[in-house]
Amino acid sequence: MVVDLHVDIPWQVHFKHRATDLHEGHARLDTLSAGNYGGLVFPIYLPDKPPRKDRKNGSLIEDADAIFASIEAIVARSPAFLPLGASRAEPGKISTFLAIEGAGAFGADITQIDRFIARGLRLVSPAHRKNSPLSASATGEKVKYGLTPLGKAFCERVYDRGALIDVSHVSDAAFADIVAIAEAHHAPVVATHSNSRALANSPRNLTDEQLAIIGRTGGVAGLNLHSPFVTSKKDATIDDVLAQVEHMVKIAGIDHVALGTDFDGDITPPAGLEDASTLPALARALRRRGLSYDDVLKIFSLNALRILGWMPPPREARDVGVNLGKAPDAVVRD
Repeated sequence: MVVDLHVDIPWQVHFKHRATDLHEGHARLDTLSAGNYGGLVFPIYLPDKPPRKDRKNGSLIEDADAIFASIEAIVARSPAFLPLGASRAEPGKISTFLAIEGAGAFGADITQIDRFIARGLRLVSPAHRKNSPLSASATGEKVKYGLTPLGKAFCERVYDRGALIDVSHVSDAAFADIVAIAEAHHAPVVATHSNSRALANSPRNLTDEQLAIIGRTGGVAGLNLHSPFVTSKKDATIDDVLAQVEHMVKIAGIDHVALGTDFDGDITPPAGLEDASTLPALARALRRRGLSYDDVLKIFSLNALRILGWMPPPREARDVGVNLGKAPDAVVRD
């Protein structure tokens, strides 16, 4: 079974006008079924430069509400999906979760994140391709700084209310800032769709030190299938993907690598992994490379489920350095 931490279907539907019946793209209903998907995360992507010509300073919080409505329409349109945040799985159904990718709009009022978390939001990225009022971006014009003071207050709030910060798009300095806040909350550090920088030298990827920190905190790094994030060579192959998995497992540990394919996110997948239906082939290739069935299951679903089920410990427990929080029963397991 596959649980994917990042599938950009909402971007395609809301901004690219793809039909909600999902008969186009990498993550169509037929490819999700053939790929044995049991769960996926729908990102609410808030563009740095929204398409409206009268908008000068990026997306607004109201845009997140509109994209949330688009996600509700996607889920309602197809019987393949369980309702957002459904607590238990059903055979043959796909559980759905929410993230925000590029939360800079919430700099206008960080308290507004509360109502999204109350509606099931699990993961929040403080920046996307450009620096935001909350954080420097890994691909921003100047990336030496990390979280802004407002960004630190925002991240504190997210953890306090039971969601997690996604470090995939933030600068290295912001990564360090987020680690400090996450550890104070006994929370795992999560990169939903980033690979190893040692194998593909992109600022969107993770250094070995960052991968080790993710493992130490109990977090996960989600394998991204965009070819430039897989290899520094011109064209990525499935062998390059296998090398990424093996390196990430070596550094972070087998319990700390998941899938965050970035399907439908304007990516170029490696040859042999062109859409969601091909993931069983990746599983078989990993088995041939020596990973056990249990290890592949962790990468393909169980590690992601642990993160999606994370709950914060009570504040008084954090104050004395004790983590009393525990994950609920797995949300996508028969």
